[in-house]
Amino acid sequence: MSKTSFSQRARSALLLAFLFNLAALGLFAKENDFLSEDDLYGDFEDESKIVWDPLQPVNRAVFKFNDFIYVNVVRHIANGYTAITPDVVEKGVSNFFQNLQYPVRLTGNLLQGRLKGARIETERFLVDSTLGVVGIYKASNHFERMQPIAPEDFGQALGAWGIGGGPYLVLPLLGPSNLRDLIGRAGDRVVDPLADPFNLIDDWEPQLVLGTADFLSNTPNIMRLYMRIKEEAIDPYSAIKSGYTERRRSMIEE
Repeated sequence: MSKTSFSQRARSALLLAFLFNLAALGLFAKENDFLSEDDLYGDFEDESKIVWDPLQPVNRAVFKFNDFIYVNVVRHIANGYTAITPDVVEKGVSNFFQNLQYPVRLTGNLLQGRLKGARIETERFLVDSTLGVVGIYKASNHFERMQPIAPEDFGQALGAWGIGGGPYLVLPLLGPSNLRDLIGRAGDRVVDPLADPFNLIDDWEPQLVLGTADFLSNTPNIMRLYMRIKEEAIDPYSAIKSGYTERRRSMIEE
């Protein structure tokens, strides 16, 4: 047998093996509806990046419910909002609600002893609330000493204190979280001026209007990211779980 003939047969055998494995992978994915981290990475997964997910069956059920709401309801609301709202208005509304989150960011900095961060957040809030017309315009961006910094929250402070994330959680409608960040959400609400139990607005009608506007201002970007992950990932659940955990980890470590 010539070397050329042997080489051609070897290539053909490798190609058939590759196609067989590819077909088997497709059948497996259809049968199980999703691929676990073990299926995707096997022995090559970095153990330091494995997310503790003891409630995975429940989390996946909630994820499936959330996905149905996101795709069939929230996505259309977000698309309608962006379609009828001028970009300058969208930006102004987003800036306004970001400015109102100052107490959360300030508390997150103070709890970690980040005095410089607390100073920058306070200066930005004062300038944006006055020169920026209640935060609609980010006037503070024009001052060198007030350039934006990464936002801090109570969950990050807990992580900086050495408290682990705990089990991964998928919250109804709210999406990915973990036990530490769930507690952090409760802490953030205590200082959030628009959230109970210490909401500065007593009447339910203004609360509803502001809550709806806040929801609309945040939803388009979140939905764009969610739909991109869903379209590109083999298993969106695992992709979002890993992405969320890595993002929170990097925010705590920075």
